[in-house]
Amino acid sequence: MTTIRICGVQMHVAPSRKDNLPRILEYIRRSDCDFIVFPEMSLTGYHNEFNGERTGEAWKQVAAACRQSYVTAIIGTGAHINGHTHIQSRIYSDEGTLLGTHEQILPTEEDRKWCRPGEELRVFEYKGLTFGCLIGNDLWVKPGFGPYPDPRLTYQLSKKGAQVVFHSISTGADPLYTTYHESNLALRAREGNLYIVTANATPESGAVNAPSGIMSPEGEWLVQCPLEGEHKFVYDIEID
Repeated sequence: MTTIRICGVQMHVAPSRKDNLPRILEYIRRSDCDFIVFPEMSLTGYHNEFNGERTGEAWKQVAAACRQSYVTAIIGTGAHINGHTHIQSRIYSDEGTLLGTHEQILPTEEDRKWCRPGEELRVFEYKGLTFGCLIGNDLWVKPGFGPYPDPRLTYQLSKKGAQVVFHSISTGADPLYTTYHESNLALRAREGNLYIVTANATPESGAVNAPSGIMSPEGEWLVQCPLEGEHKFVYDIEID
């Protein structure tokens, strides 16, 4: 058995990289874990009006912080690829190298007005852990938010060997979807027999409608942040 210490950050995401980057770097520098995961678009802010060159410079600072703190980070960010905007997770290792990226495959119908869906579902292997990344609607394919069927991406990742799914999200505060979000996390963790680590972006006031925390392969919360405010969780999971 291998013990992996995982940290997740539930944080307010500002529209500006200038506001988000220093806070992300501070979380990385003060972390005591193997992996740390941040919310969806937590670096650039949730929009497509970010500067690609300056965002690239911010990625270099994240990589350097990971190397200095010996932590692997999953960062939510916008990215320009071949002239198109993507909602992306970037994985920087504790050596400061880019392990890979995941581009959101199922952006909502509203997000598709400014971003392009990703096309490849990837798995990564590092430090004895096989894992995948999903972003927001990739996991729960929320009714009314897109015209497509559910491809069960969590299950697909489990069939590719993933033991953990890092799920970066920004769900908002509408309580109508709270039950749907929680039940989906539990059911998909059980179906894939894997851990789901989720980190949400919290509004400035009010509560999020999807918890940040770790769902076990049995469909039970191992650790969960309060729904209101900024929080960090740390938990050790054992991987066979």
